Amino acid sequence: MSLFSNIIAPVVAGLFFLLYFVYFIIANPSRVSSYWYFIVFLVCMSIFSLGRPLQLILGPYPAPLIVVNIRVFLLCAVIAPVTILGSDLFNRRKMEVRAVTVLSIGVLLGLTYVVFNTLGTKSSKTLFQFAGMTAFDNLTPERNPPFYGREVTIAVQVITGALMLLSSSIRLARLKLDSSFRDLFKSKHFLFNGGVSIFAVAFIVGSLTKKWEIYYTVSIFSAILFGWSVLIDVREVYRNYEKLLPFIKEDIVDNVAFSEISKTKLTDMLSCLGKVCPNTIVMIKLEGEGGEPLKELSLPDEVIKIATAHLLRVFDEDAFLLLPFTKGRIGIALRLPSGADAGKRPAMWDILEALQSEIKRSLGRSAVVGIGRSYDRVEDLRKSYHEALNAQEYAEHFANTGIVHVDNISEQDPRIYAYPVKEKEKLLSQIKVGDPEASRRAFSDFMEKFTRFIAEKPEALGVRLYELLGSMIDAAILGGGDETKLNELVSSCFDDISHVKDAQTAEQWLSQIVVEIANLVAHVYEKRSKSLVRNAIKYIDENYAQSLSYKDVAKEVFISPSYFLSLFKQETGFTFVDHLTTVRIDKAKLLLTTTEKSIAEIAYEVGFNNPNYFSSTFKNSVA
Repeated sequence: MSLFSNIIAPVVAGLFFLLYFVYFIIANPSRVSSYWYFIVFLVCMSIFSLGRPLQLILGPYPAPLIVVNIRVFLLCAVIAPVTILGSDLFNRRKMEVRAVTVLSIGVLLGLTYVVFNTLGTKSSKTLFQFAGMTAFDNLTPERNPPFYGREVTIAVQVITGALMLLSSSIRLARLKLDSSFRDLFKSKHFLFNGGVSIFAVAFIVGSLTKKWEIYYTVSIFSAILFGWSVLIDVREVYRNYEKLLPFIKEDIVDNVAFSEISKTKLTDMLSCLGKVCPNTIVMIKLEGEGGEPLKELSLPDEVIKIATAHLLRVFDEDAFLLLPFTKGRIGIALRLPSGADAGKRPAMWDILEALQSEIKRSLGRSAVVGIGRSYDRVEDLRKSYHEALNAQEYAEHFANTGIVHVDNISEQDPRIYAYPVKEKEKLLSQIKVGDPEASRRAFSDFMEKFTRFIAEKPEALGVRLYELLGSMIDAAILGGGDETKLNELVSSCFDDISHVKDAQTAEQWLSQIVVEIANLVAHVYEKRSKSLVRNAIKYIDENYAQSLSYKDVAKEVFISPSYFLSLFKQETGFTFVDHLTTVRIDKAKLLLTTTEKSIAEIAYEVGFNNPNYFSSTFKNSVA
């Protein structure tokens, strides 16, 4: 029994504490003060536990005395104070003063123990023998004047245990008031403080009865409760990671398709998702029934599931990433192999054909696919994106197979490609979404090739201008523009076409018309977008205290989650998480200045599930 309680139990408990310490340092670093209290607690508890067998095997007096002094000093001067400070008993504004007081008391207790234990101890005793090894323990006589080392050291231990028990019990009582009994065992704070309370009770009882094996044995149970709390923390980290996934993907889409591309940022975001840097973009577009725009918001998610299953048959999970784009498009950022593994490249075509067939069979929708070129540099990924987008648009309008690689476009009928079809479709798509600036740029790209086309076929100028105007009006109507105003505009424009004799004049004449048409659509989009975001902000303001996700808000305003994220950032300049955090922090500031509630109470009241995370976020926001 002595071997188990004095050697095996402390070693097992100490190794548990050491393992938890390694986990938190490597997998869950933080700057929150309570985190560092916990880290110090784990290190010192590991030393305290592992020091017990060391105390017994180093030999007779004075080795046991030195080791026990170090162990108990750590318990009094470090473990007990960080337990009290980490239990969130004090108001944050008074924390520094209270911390000095608590640490001073702990150091005083620790020094008292060391001094009286040293003065009252002159020898050691044999505790047990095993396999030729003799275990020596510290021997402090009882009722031994003038120092009474035994009585003073026991009193110090009891006081230290009582302080730990008191602080953890208060914390447990507060947690019980805020949660149901069933939820308590899902709280890592409850489990941690429960483990401290059990150890503190055992430490007090063991000290009073002079049966040290009691708290060494019980330390295993405390370590198990701490381990349970660590497992809950692991699950929390994983859940938080899942919540971040859509925002990381949103940033990747923004980085690749819209904003200035950043190699470092893009690489870091991909690394967060556990992905290698892709070198190729594939664009898939779903079409609605009868060629109409896609209306079912859930279909892109279904396509992502289907595509993932097909890609995993050939590629490693870290070699591809599915990205939701707007207008029923799904992007595949893919790492196509080269060298010895280049044989997987043809397999991609088979995968896309199988994917296309399954989408048709399972979802009843057609899908067109465009494939961009592969580039070695990650900063060239945008080129592959635009190439894939152009190939997809070409496949949508001209290809019979529905799958087109950008390199194959040049192999099509040169008479078709003489007219800037891709540039025209890009122009129409920008008009349809009501983006005047993008429409102006797309029109410039279109006219660059249109001018060369007309130089060879000047007789086609009038016909092409009529056709282009009609297409732009159709695109604007599909985008939600006012049909009456658009028809009035095109009627006046048709009268002017007969006066346009060359491409240069056509460019000067059309440049203003393109922007005017795009503005008519933009006005409609702007009104609808602002209304949607206004309703979303109102819903957030009314429900910030709840467990609120972007999917909840998107459902409330009747748009898809991915579109909501893009629209919210576009209209407000902030991500959904940033806005929600700002609202919660502003409410918390008000409560801090107008109520006497504790930090933890305010954290829960404004929607934070973790007071420590709230404290960290609050500090960052007011820094």
